[in-house]
Order: sequence, then structure tokens, then C-alpha cells
Amino acid sequence: MRLFFTRLFVSERKQIAMIADEKSPARISHRIFATRSLRNVGNGMNEKSLEVLKQYDFEVNRVLRGRGGMILNTDRGVKLFLECVKSDKYYERENDITRRVADSGFLWVDTYVQNSSGEILTPDEDGRRFYVKDWYEGKECNVRDLKDLCRAVQTLAQLHLVLLEVAGEFSGTTEEQNEKDVKAKALSGIEAGGETQLRLMYTRHMKELKLTGNYLKNKKKKSEFEQLAYKNIGGFFSEAEKAVQLLAGPQFQERLSYAKKTGELCHGSYNYHNIIFSNGNTAVTNFDKYKNECQISDLYQFMRKILEKYDWDIQTAYKMMEEYDKIKPVSDTERALLAALFAFPEKFWKVMNYYFNSNKAWIPPKTKEKLEKVVQQNEKRQKFLETLL
Repeated sequence: MRLFFTRLFVSERKQIAMIADEKSPARISHRIFATRSLRNVGNGMNEKSLEVLKQYDFEVNRVLRGRGGMILNTDRGVKLFLECVKSDKYYERENDITRRVADSGFLWVDTYVQNSSGEILTPDEDGRRFYVKDWYEGKECNVRDLKDLCRAVQTLAQLHLVLLEVAGEFSGTTEEQNEKDVKAKALSGIEAGGETQLRLMYTRHMKELKLTGNYLKNKKKKSEFEQLAYKNIGGFFSEAEKAVQLLAGPQFQERLSYAKKTGELCHGSYNYHNIIFSNGNTAVTNFDKYKNECQISDLYQFMRKILEKYDWDIQTAYKMMEEYDKIKPVSDTERALLAALFAFPEKFWKVMNYYFNSNKAWIPPKTKEKLEKVVQQNEKRQKFLETLL
């Protein structure tokens, strides 16, 4: 592998770019090093880190900052170069699932690239580990474009069909999932029997809301944010309690147990940031949060984030559900499960959880804006729920 790069220290304001002479014998084309010195790229990555790329069988033509590391334009397509921050096992498991997904015909995923030794992780002389993934030039899913949203849910349905095939031969789980399995043994059983990660998670979130409510109740001097939160937390807690009761109902027991038993797999982080439209294809990236769970939870998470931006528009919601259903039909039980998930006030819980676990002496204005929006949108969210329940 031949690696070409030039040390370039430039002003952020000027954003100088260097482009090498295309007529040079080395055939260096468009080596752009702009906006900042590569000494500060990614999580501690620097120019010295690029030496690791000599152990890969591709030629680097251009290096740019992005996606938490370096985006490489090479003679074998676009790659993403990152430093490892977790254990080897974590990356090996993600590599396993992305490879199996690609081998099953869903080619547009960010698979790991092997180095010259056939390994996916490559150490430098200081012992730090790095990896390279296949990446894609294109645009992220535009949340304001309904066509993009339809294409995204169609792709999710296609991915889910492939993951159902993969689940039969794939026994790996993420480290996060393994930790949750251990914690699950310490938690009390849920009425209707059979603990599943979905039920455990929302039961935990409900308890966290209650804990935050008690904290606000006992706090004598409250800020504007805390006054608004305390005024509304009782109603949102009631919603959370009802949603958890719905999830614990016997109508979902068979479906959730089946997902657990068969190893049904979800992407775990299917959002518009992880969807790239590239040359007529749709790439899905970042499988690092994949998990064994009923796949309808992926659809729920994607839809929820979109509907928050669409002020819980019912037509938009049903259009996304319709596009998904065309490719992967949704059963009546799954539709009811989707409704139960929407019944949980997840955005309110997120804002409260951030507040409770952060420095309460100063609450960012953005956090207060988020709370105000959640409260303001809740009436429309309830109207949407009425159409589902």
C-alpha cells in the first residue's frame, strides 16, 4: 500500500486546501488536507496514525476529517479510519454481523477491511489499535424529505428480512447486551412472566422518572426548568406506567419470547445519521448497537425521532408504516406492540434523565427548550396514539 500525505498546518479561518500536481510521476490526485492540522483528527488520531494504513492493500488519494476519524478516498473506494476505544471482542462481533449481512445480499453496509495480515484491528508502534471500514460518498437521509423517509423505512424492512436469515446462524451479542443479561437476573420479574430486554428497559425508565419526580418534589428552590418539569412529571409518569403495563400484557408474551428464543436481531440505532444515499443505493452504517430484540423496536425508534420533528403528524406516521409493511408485513400483535412503545413518553424521559444525571447547578437553555417542546407537543402525540390504541 502506498500512502501519500503532506504535513500542512493551516488557519481554520482560511481553510486552505492543498491539491498535488496530477501530472506528477507518483500520480497523486486531489490530496486535500484542509481546515485543520491532522494532529487533532478524531479521538487522539494524528498524522502519525496514518502510518498504520501502510498495512492495508489500498492507495490513499485523499484524507478528510469526519465521522469521528478520517475519511479516506482510496483506489478501492471510500474508507473510514478510526481508533479503537473498546475491547477487541466488540469489533469482532460487529464485523461478524456486517459480514453475514453483506454475504446474505445486503451489500451496502460498513464492513470492516482486513489488513495485510488478515486482521480487522491494526496496532501502531505505541500499542494503540485502529480499524478501517468500507464507507460511502453520498448524503444522509433528509428528515424533511418524505421521499427520503419512505426510502429509509423500505430499506429498514429489507434489512430486517436479511437479519432474520442471519439470526439463525448468528449467536453473538454485543458487550452491552451481555451486561444487560447479567443485570436482568437482579431485577424483579414482570407480571405476565418472561423477562425480555424491551420490558426491562422501559420498566427501568419508568422507575427513573419516579426517582426524578421525588427529587423535584423535595427540592425547595426550583429553577424555571425544574418548575416546568415538576408541573408535568406526574402526568408523564402516569403515561409511562400505563405503557409498561401494556408491554407486560400477555398479548405480547409470545411475540417477545419468540424474538428472544430465535435470536431475532435489530440494528439498534437505525436513524437518519446512519442512512446514506449513494449513487442510487442506500447504505446502512454503524451496527455497533445491534441487539437481540423484536424488530418492530427499530421501526419505532426511527419513526419516533421523525415524528418529533413533524409535530406528530398522523399522515406522515402512517405513510412510513405503510412503506415498511409493503416489504415486511406487520402482524396485528406487532402493530399493538408498536402502539405500546409509542405510549411511553420517551422524549420526556430522555430530557429528565439528562437533567437528573448532569450538573443541576446550571441547566443549558437548550435542555429547557427541549422540555418545553415535549410538553407542547404532547397533546398531538396523544391524538396520534388514539389512532393506534
